[in-house]
Amino acid sequence: MRGLPNRVAGEFERLKKLSKARLALKVINGRYYVYKERGIWVKETHRNKTISEYLGRISENGVLIRKSMRAKNDLESARALIEEHGGSVIWNMERDVRTDTNTHHIDVDEVDISILTSLSMNSRMPISKAAQMANINEQTAYSRIKALERRFGIRYILEINTSAFGFTTYLILVNFEDDKPSVEELTDAFKREHKVQFAAVVKGDYDVIAYMLAENSAQAEDDLWSIMSRTSLAKYNAKWNMIPFGQVYSFVPLRKEFIEDVLAEMQTHGKKPSDMAPTKTMLTKREFMILDELNNNAALDFSVLDRKFGLGRGASRYTYQKLRDKGIITRATLTITDMPVRYIGILRIETVNPGELSGERYRLLYEELEDGPMANKYALIGNTSMPEGLTLFIPIVEKDELEDALAPLSSINGTTLNSMIISKTLTGSLCYRRFDKTHTLQYISLLGQKKVELQQKKDYD
Repeated sequence: MRGLPNRVAGEFERLKKLSKARLALKVINGRYYVYKERGIWVKETHRNKTISEYLGRISENGVLIRKSMRAKNDLESARALIEEHGGSVIWNMERDVRTDTNTHHIDVDEVDISILTSLSMNSRMPISKAAQMANINEQTAYSRIKALERRFGIRYILEINTSAFGFTTYLILVNFEDDKPSVEELTDAFKREHKVQFAAVVKGDYDVIAYMLAENSAQAEDDLWSIMSRTSLAKYNAKWNMIPFGQVYSFVPLRKEFIEDVLAEMQTHGKKPSDMAPTKTMLTKREFMILDELNNNAALDFSVLDRKFGLGRGASRYTYQKLRDKGIITRATLTITDMPVRYIGILRIETVNPGELSGERYRLLYEELEDGPMANKYALIGNTSMPEGLTLFIPIVEKDELEDALAPLSSINGTTLNSMIISKTLTGSLCYRRFDKTHTLQYISLLGQKKVELQQKKDYD
């Protein structure tokens, strides 16, 4: 049991005492899986063979998440449901995803995880520092980074704080009543509104879900009305819902159209501060150019940008730092574009009894901080109202991952849980990275409640 988190080791010891069978604990990609083992005699080989039966997973906080027998074929059931309604399982802008088990296996080790975490927190980190954090030499770190880039299609982008420009976030949920628009009509309608950063066709309680930015609620209503009435969707009977969406240590990458159309209007164009709106952060021409270029490729060398825009030596670096100091750029980060995702699930947790939930809210914080095999378990999480609760986007990579996600959430008192499946991405993409949980408000809250052990906070700058 050496090297295991105390809560995991304690729960496994408890299970062994309760079980009459022999139990084994296997650590796979940083997760803790419990198996029941028994030996059988194989006549052909004249040897004993060990048969393992998967029982469940122990979370880092020492909770056993039992295997659900009713969900043995999650992927097959999900695919059948999607195809029954005329859809197809896709990944990231219409990339087909094969269902072969080997296709979805993620073989990464602790060094890979360390590198992915470091570059998720700061993709402009010097290789020497990433190597030091992974306890390897620089040449090995360079080779590992390049191998990860090729293998998983890593793209370096910016995490931009849109609230600095006065934008808030909303979820749009649509139900079409009779006839439904084609995928082409939906794609055109949502792509043409540049404030929509992500939209997808879903199967479940709704037909479409979209993530949109707006300056205020009145402008959000105008933008929604534009999608509803000034596109081909106007001829379809539908119920449109728009709810505020408060992001939780996750973000949606900004579309290039949003940067070059909407944020372009935030430039000062030589105006004096007294002439500008006091509630909005404005950009100089140079700041806008650097923001636009680095959002497309956050790994660009500053000297390249200096030459491209005819700037003095070091001007791009200075501008980048200024954008960080102003709170516009949160960090340079990454997204994994070729992660072998089976499908994307959307889990909606609604609060029905605040009194019952209050004593178990820490369990939701645990869930938000869970890691997947190579990235954070959830790609996007947000607080919602009307009804009050959480909406979580989960990329399903491993076969039992949806089962693992539903089990702890469905047992939280005072809530109801329902789910949807994304069958087609219409525009935009989600971000898949490995954020260091010790840098989150959730971890700080759990630490204050003495629900987690203190971990040393790493400096990624």
